[in-house]
Amino acid sequence: MNRKTRVLVVDDDTLLRRLVTQQLLRSDFAATPAASARECLQLLREADYDVILLDIMMPDMSGLDALREIRKLEDPPEVVMLTADASLSTGIEAMRAGAYDYLTKPATLDEMEAVLRKADEKRRLVKQNASLRSVSRPSSGGDEPVPIIHANSLMAAVVTEAESAAQTDSTILLTGESGTGKDVLARFIHSKSGRSATPMIMVNCGALPETLFESEFFGHERGAFTGASSLRRGLLEAADASSLFLDEIGDLPLLMQVKLLHFLEQGRFRRVGSTRDQNADVRIIAATNRNLSTEVERQRFRADLYYRLNVVSLHVPPLRERREDIPRFIDHFLEIYRQRFNRPKLDLSPEARQGLLKYSWPGNVRELRNCLERAAAISVSDKIEASQIPFLSTEQKSPATSHAAHAAAPSVETVPKTLEELEREHILRVLNQSDGNRERAAAILGISSRTLYRKLREYESHTSSAGLGTES
Repeated sequence: MNRKTRVLVVDDDTLLRRLVTQQLLRSDFAATPAASARECLQLLREADYDVILLDIMMPDMSGLDALREIRKLEDPPEVVMLTADASLSTGIEAMRAGAYDYLTKPATLDEMEAVLRKADEKRRLVKQNASLRSVSRPSSGGDEPVPIIHANSLMAAVVTEAESAAQTDSTILLTGESGTGKDVLARFIHSKSGRSATPMIMVNCGALPETLFESEFFGHERGAFTGASSLRRGLLEAADASSLFLDEIGDLPLLMQVKLLHFLEQGRFRRVGSTRDQNADVRIIAATNRNLSTEVERQRFRADLYYRLNVVSLHVPPLRERREDIPRFIDHFLEIYRQRFNRPKLDLSPEARQGLLKYSWPGNVRELRNCLERAAAISVSDKIEASQIPFLSTEQKSPATSHAAHAAAPSVETVPKTLEELEREHILRVLNQSDGNRERAAAILGISSRTLYRKLREYESHTSSAGLGTES
């Protein structure tokens, strides 16, 4: 992490102000001088600072009066007062007015640096807690380290590269089909990074309404628009000093792509309705199941953002290319459902296990997990039979399950020739198994309803399947 504590040094003594600023710069602070309290207040309207080192005795406005004005701000920095008065009364008065601490002149650099870093740490914790409350949403994975199953050599190479990339702060782009576990790999990278002490923030770009993107990402000031009754911090502030995982980055609207690129380049952003810049030290991990280079050619994704995201690129192979991992995934998920359903003897029959090992899994790990959860939930006995798994059942045949059964024993004629065809078959099969309930199908597929509607409309435009993409 390369974040520096931003300190505003306010003192009317030119020599002292210059000396303190230079010393702080040498100590790896981002220090800015101000010659008066009024100049200080003006700078606070234009930029965000972490700590203010504020002299009490100044001619235009006293430090105590300036402190009271600073504390009225919506998101005030911490204030450390500088006083030449050796008595306790002035310092106590400053603390009562809201100062974090006070230093008596002449203060040593070590003493000053220690107080400034503690003040910065307090402000960061306060902001982080407020930000997390502001954007908190349920997460299926949490922030605990997640085991990555990789008996397959291709996946083992990806994990090794991911662990190496985690030690840097470079932006990472994860690619691969839907359901391959890109979010699991993102959590793994975060857990191995220097940012693991803080929770990773996760957002599905396809699940946010386009009109709320800017407010969600950057936050908004009170009164920025109708209904904005209070300051709201966005995802970037919540992820300060941590990682932000942007899933389905290919669904990001073009306007937001510009704003995201600006943040990646500058490390600064503005809340909606604000006139001053905010800084955030965020490590971006993005993921997509689209071919972004093709999206760039079709002018649906900005080339400059693609190049900025594609610093470290990791491709997660589909489950059908890592069949050695399927038995381990089966055992891993069965153990989860044994504990969840309190059925320690839950297991697959030999026929069911063999059928799962042969199946092509177009929905990848997510489909395998959902398949086992459904089978465990509906199974009366502790032995899950092949008849309880739709695509293995010989008694309930439908066009969708017939296709899945053929997929278990692929041939040149039956295997889809392109990824798009494979994805289409899987989505339509899940929709069929969900009895046409698009909300339920989207949840099973792990995509947003908006993404599912978009895909169904695309299928409808190329087939005679009218009504697929019609919202109800």
